Amino acid sequence: MTAQLLTSELSVLLQESKRRNPDLRAAHPPKNVRSSNSSRDLKSRPTFIKPFLLACGTRNPKFAGTAAVCLQRIVVANALPKETLAEVLVAFRECSTLALDIQLKVLQALPSLLQNYASSLSGQLLVAAFQVCFLLYSSRTAVVSNTAAAAIQQLVSSTLEKPAKENDGQLEHEPSVEVPIGDGTASLYGTALDAYRLLDDICLLTDGQKPKFLPTVNLVQNYGLELLESILANHADTVMAHPEQIHIVRLRLMPLIVKILSEKSSFSSTVRAMRLLRLIVSRLLFALAPECEMVLSLLNHMLDPDASAIWKRALCLEFFRGIHSEPTLVRSIYAHYDEAEERRNIIRDHLGGLVRLASEKPAIIGLGQQSSVPVSNTQDDTSDEQAAIQAGGLIGIGTMPMENNTNRSGISSQWSVVRISCIDQLDKSEPPMLPATYIYSLALTCITTFSEGLARFLLPFTVPTENKAKRKQPTLKDVVAESQVEKKIERTQSFGGRRMPVNPLSLKDHILYTQISTSGHMVENCWPALLAASSTYLNATLDSDNYHALIRAFQKFTQIAGLLDLATPRDAFLTTLGKSAVPLINTTVASPQTTGQDFVSLAGELTDSDRDSSPAPSNKHRQPQKSPEYSLPTLNTRHLLCLRALLNLGIALGPVLQQSWTIILETLQQADLLISLAAPGRRKQGRRSTSGLEKESASDIGDGADDLRLEITAAETAASRLFESTADLPNEAFMDFLKCTCSLLPTGDGLSEGVPIDGLLKANPAPRKHQKVRSVSGVTMAADVAGHSSGFVLDKINDAVRSNIVRLLRAETTETGWEFLLEKLLGVLRNGSLQSDVRIKAAKVLDDLIVIVAVSEEELSLEERDAVRGRSLEALANEVLCLGISGPQSTRNSQSCEIEIHRLSLEALRSILEHCGDSLEIGWTSVLTIINSIFTTPTVNHATVTTSPRPRSPKLVSSAFGSLQLICSDYLSSVPPSHILSLLDTLHSFSAQDQDLNISLTTATFFRNVSDFLQRDGRRIEFAFLNTLRPTEGDLKHWANAQSDEKSTQALWLYLLLRLTLLSTDSRLEVRHSALHTLFRIFDACNDQLPAAAVQICFNIILVKLLESNELRRLALKTSSQSDPSEDLTESWNQTAIIELEGLSGLFTQWLDTCKGNESLTPMFLEFFGQLIGCLKRQSLTVSNAVFTGISKILAEIEGLESLGRPLLTKAWQLWMNGNPASHVDDSKRTSGNQNALMAYMLCLGQLLRLIGQDLQLDQGSMIMLQLRDCVIQSNAEAYSTDIDRMTPVQGLALEILRSIPTNTPRLLPELIGTIDGFVTLAYDQKGGSSGKAQTYIALSKAAMDLLESCIAKHIKRPDVDATDLITKACSALAIPLHLKYRWQIEGKGPSPWRKATSTALAILEASMSTLHASQDGKEGSSPFWEAVVRINDGILSADCDACVHRHEIPKDQVFDVDAFTRLKDLLVPALGSSSISDAIRRKYVESIFTNSIIHEPHPDDLARPDQELLEGLRSTHIGRVQGLPPSPRSKLSYMLLDELFGLVAVNDGTPERIRLSQSAAPYLILRAGLTLKAYVIDHPLRGRMPQPWSQKKEMLHVLRKSIDLDSEPKAIPAAPGVTSEHKKHLHRLYSLVTRALKVAWRDEEMTNALREVLDAVGDDFGL
Repeated sequence: MTAQLLTSELSVLLQESKRRNPDLRAAHPPKNVRSSNSSRDLKSRPTFIKPFLLACGTRNPKFAGTAAVCLQRIVVANALPKETLAEVLVAFRECSTLALDIQLKVLQALPSLLQNYASSLSGQLLVAAFQVCFLLYSSRTAVVSNTAAAAIQQLVSSTLEKPAKENDGQLEHEPSVEVPIGDGTASLYGTALDAYRLLDDICLLTDGQKPKFLPTVNLVQNYGLELLESILANHADTVMAHPEQIHIVRLRLMPLIVKILSEKSSFSSTVRAMRLLRLIVSRLLFALAPECEMVLSLLNHMLDPDASAIWKRALCLEFFRGIHSEPTLVRSIYAHYDEAEERRNIIRDHLGGLVRLASEKPAIIGLGQQSSVPVSNTQDDTSDEQAAIQAGGLIGIGTMPMENNTNRSGISSQWSVVRISCIDQLDKSEPPMLPATYIYSLALTCITTFSEGLARFLLPFTVPTENKAKRKQPTLKDVVAESQVEKKIERTQSFGGRRMPVNPLSLKDHILYTQISTSGHMVENCWPALLAASSTYLNATLDSDNYHALIRAFQKFTQIAGLLDLATPRDAFLTTLGKSAVPLINTTVASPQTTGQDFVSLAGELTDSDRDSSPAPSNKHRQPQKSPEYSLPTLNTRHLLCLRALLNLGIALGPVLQQSWTIILETLQQADLLISLAAPGRRKQGRRSTSGLEKESASDIGDGADDLRLEITAAETAASRLFESTADLPNEAFMDFLKCTCSLLPTGDGLSEGVPIDGLLKANPAPRKHQKVRSVSGVTMAADVAGHSSGFVLDKINDAVRSNIVRLLRAETTETGWEFLLEKLLGVLRNGSLQSDVRIKAAKVLDDLIVIVAVSEEELSLEERDAVRGRSLEALANEVLCLGISGPQSTRNSQSCEIEIHRLSLEALRSILEHCGDSLEIGWTSVLTIINSIFTTPTVNHATVTTSPRPRSPKLVSSAFGSLQLICSDYLSSVPPSHILSLLDTLHSFSAQDQDLNISLTTATFFRNVSDFLQRDGRRIEFAFLNTLRPTEGDLKHWANAQSDEKSTQALWLYLLLRLTLLSTDSRLEVRHSALHTLFRIFDACNDQLPAAAVQICFNIILVKLLESNELRRLALKTSSQSDPSEDLTESWNQTAIIELEGLSGLFTQWLDTCKGNESLTPMFLEFFGQLIGCLKRQSLTVSNAVFTGISKILAEIEGLESLGRPLLTKAWQLWMNGNPASHVDDSKRTSGNQNALMAYMLCLGQLLRLIGQDLQLDQGSMIMLQLRDCVIQSNAEAYSTDIDRMTPVQGLALEILRSIPTNTPRLLPELIGTIDGFVTLAYDQKGGSSGKAQTYIALSKAAMDLLESCIAKHIKRPDVDATDLITKACSALAIPLHLKYRWQIEGKGPSPWRKATSTALAILEASMSTLHASQDGKEGSSPFWEAVVRINDGILSADCDACVHRHEIPKDQVFDVDAFTRLKDLLVPALGSSSISDAIRRKYVESIFTNSIIHEPHPDDLARPDQELLEGLRSTHIGRVQGLPPSPRSKLSYMLLDELFGLVAVNDGTPERIRLSQSAAPYLILRAGLTLKAYVIDHPLRGRMPQPWSQKKEMLHVLRKSIDLDSEPKAIPAAPGVTSEHKKHLHRLYSLVTRALKVAWRDEEMTNALREVLDAVGDDFGL
């Protein structure tokens, strides 16, 4: 395709040249050539391109243009024959001066020509090619010139590549040419010669000289420099490999560069020269060492302010910045020059120049007393850090005062840098406008880059490896590349986990030791300059990025200095960093009151020293001294950043710091001190998180809060990691750390070992070696400084201890720091001259140390673990024992402090026991010593004649009790037997102490735990080894320490009971009761293990003392308080006696069961009963209750009167007979009265009756019933209860006892019935039915009625019993509630008393009437019985309805009474007519019926007076009544009784008994009918036309009808004179009233008819 195009173009070219150029026409190729289709064919036919060459030689634009295009295609297609290459270059040269399009075609062909025919371009062809390129380069057209320049660079590059290939044997050698190379010559040939000539000519052309090989052209110097830069940048290795080229560089180029730099050259030339120099130094330093030395010295000189312009100084600094970016190059420069004695110090001079440059204009970089943030002119330029610091005043971070500098002083990435470095501005011909701080920013970059480079190289060598022999050695290529980053070392959690860092200088066998040594020399020799320059910038105004970079570089340099074991630079850098971490003292006078609003509160982030809740009493009343006031220095984020860097250095250099730990610790101490002084109130509020900081400041500073939070968090993390990293330190390094830390502790008067207080208070302390960090100024701060500093140090010791637990567990206590820490902390806490909070803080740290070590869960052998715990507890005991040294003359503050320290020690002991009490084998002596240390010498209590331990403070009691509680509750099995005796004494001391009642009560119960532990095997308790029934306390202690486990255990158990017995005499009621309950529970639990002999010993030395001691204490108290009796105290001893009685009774009950038939216990029982008699003499209801309750329990266990039972029964009967508690005093605060005591008294009687049985004598029975009645009557009503519905317990029990009394003796039964009758009527013996608080006995009365009924029914048929007398008494008693119907208002729940009495009476009479009637028929002397029965009848019929409260119940009651009367009538009527019964009894019976049959109340004059005959009232006259008379509420009963009257008079069987009863009833019948008729006769006329009330009319009609129908007993009514009647005599008596009524009733037809019927009946009777 290319051949066809070329043929076509050639044809056109030939056609156009026919007329104008016949030579061109004649040069056309043959046809076979024109028909070629491949480049290979064209390359083999050189005649084909001849027309194109001729066309170019014509210089005709048209022909040349076409030819140039075709030649370009041929070159691109690589179809150009090599033999025509020279002609083609000539053709291109001819075309180079033609039109632009032709020039461009030539330029298009040149790259392909250089690429395809590079191997052929040598010698003159190379010159021809450069000639074409230079001609095009000289064009005024920019595109042509620039393109030609690129072609020249390509040609130069191609030329320099050929020697490398020639060295590899790829090109054939040509004849050589001798060229000079300094002192000698070298033979060059071929392409090497071309390269040599080309490099030489370029240098000459650049310097403006005539070339030797290339054609003479006017080459611009800048372009020549660029060509040279391209050569060195791309072919530095080639140049280094050819000495002749090095010679050219030394001879031609280096002088040119020096010339340009030293003279006032243009900016563009200087830039290019500087770039060339950078390449030469970095690539050809070894070959051009002398020349580079001169140039580098020149550059160091140019850094001086008077040596050159600012832009040249900037170029120099940019050059050095590039050098520093290659640490290998820096080491090479230092090794070639600084370490060589005959050469200049390049690096050191350079760093010195940086020092001078940094301090030449302090105002520009904003140099001050400390670093600050640059201020921008516009608000948009405000950085986050600046916003954060400015907002610090709002959130607690102090801000440095900054001036508003319009010149933008300070170094900032916003205005201190340029977008493009000067050395890279190749397109600039004039120097740019540079910021005033640009060179200072470059100097800062050089410093940081230098330090970074050293650290990046040296730090990897400091990492220890497990096996250095197997470690892969880095190659030189790896070091040069320096692509490694610093390896991070993971810290292990156990001490010694991190090995000692390796000092790189010790790696003498390393392949890179030379460079390591060079780096070490650099650090050793360059640190002063680096420190000076860095110190300047540390106090300059820098933005966040620059400041962070500076601190990072500063930190790394300090780290490598420390790892290289260079103590002086290390300490110098640490000190400088420490100064930057703490602000300077501001000596301006501050306001009188300084608030904490301008300070950051890192309480909790950096230290916890002020979080203690313990107050400092010594500061409470301190008066502030008048002194000059200074404004407190402030902390900002810069300080926190430096502090963090310092802390990180402590982590990295910990193993090698030795005494330099002091620098880090003092810096951290001073920073924390500033915070605490600024915001003490906020620190006391506890640990504050940064979240609180966010809420306060986020709305004001925006993103600045993030910086604050980050710095605070970072500082906190670094501080924590620092002290955690101490776990990885070797023992020696850890001891160094401890010594440095403890050197800051106070030794007395608030002073510390390391820093005198004067130094802390001086504003400008004198400088000294490794000068400590500045301190806060101000005399008034002395106490605060001392207190806080001590608290800080103690906090840090605590942090270190927590991180070194594994180390402190080791047995080598001297090497691990255990003994050292104990000595130092004990020295602080027992130093009475120190502040209280400092001593307390030291105690906390010491206690934490002991607890953490003791409870550590690290894997240790049992022996090692026991040893660790033993020494921990011993240390804690020593801490407690060292207290109290202040003596009685010590101040109250000191005593309070020691109490608090003591409390902390006790809490520490509790923590240890909680974690390892179950496995504690060693240290129990220390444990009990610590617990007992709270008590002072016992004091004698004269009131109780006992000794009670006195605790030092109530706080200590509760703290020590926690440990004691753990021991007795969970860890008794771990306590060695040899310590049980001491434990028992300890328990007694805690029970007897009077500071905390709850603890005393709880401790008393622990005796039960110890008892269970001692008797855990369940063996029988034998005291045979005591050889006595009454051993002393000394005997028990002796046997408790015996070698025999069994004897020791039994003695300890008995000693335990003795301790409890002693507690039973404590002055506090609750303690006594708790001890007694525990004592009796122990006996209950061990009862099965106690034989009779052991029981006797326990009773003799333990139990017998209880009641005796109680009585002695009570009497002593009563005697001592006669002038002012204390009933409460006396009553409390009675309550204790109750507990003792209950417990002893229970024990004796158990012993009766377990020791049956053992007569040896009889004296013990009798002695106990004797003590009970003394208890009854107290006349106390509660005590009496307990006494009789106990006797009841004991008697309940006696089944019969055996050898043991009979003496006890006799003693018990005497106790009961003489100890009725009815008259005793109620000394209880409760309102139960004497119910409980009486209940117990009667229960005891029940047990006595059970045992006496049928042997009960009459006098005993009489005494029992007398006492029972006395108990019931004397019993008090219980509060909030009543005996209306149910009986009181006393009443119920009394009836039960009466029911259980044996009645085998006939003479005893009347006594029993009489007692029951008394209970029936007891309620009605009271005055009225008042519902006061007194007992009503209503329920008792009802229950007694049931008992009465059952008792009579049971014994009524006994032949030896007078039933009549019993029933008479019963009826007499039952008649009382009957006659109080409706008048006794206290009735309770149903049935009411009168109903109950009615039912009971009817039941008794129904059961006994037939028997009694048969036995009494014809006998005299039965009147009391019948009178009682008639009285019962009268009670049933009568009722005071007006007194009835619930009138709706009257109809129901009426029905009940009707039924009751019906039942009773059937019993009485047959018997009442007996001749043995007097007429008066029968009249009483009929009179009762008459009285209750009245329906309407009669006029009083109608009834006869007592001195008149019964019917006399019917004859009287009086005024009638017109008001309505209400009928009786019990009308039904009245009508029934009215009918009963008629029935009693009516004709019956005619027996004498019946006639006698009719005769008694007849007068009352006539009177009853006459009253109705007379009322009608008198009252009705007054009504006029008003009708008679219906109830009266009904009664009138009923009486008339019954009178008409009645056939009366003939003998019942005497015959009237002149009247003879058989059965109507009653009508004759009523005749006059009937006739008078008939006269009145003329308007009432019904009444008239009824009256007429009466008259008719009279007439019929008369026979009319």
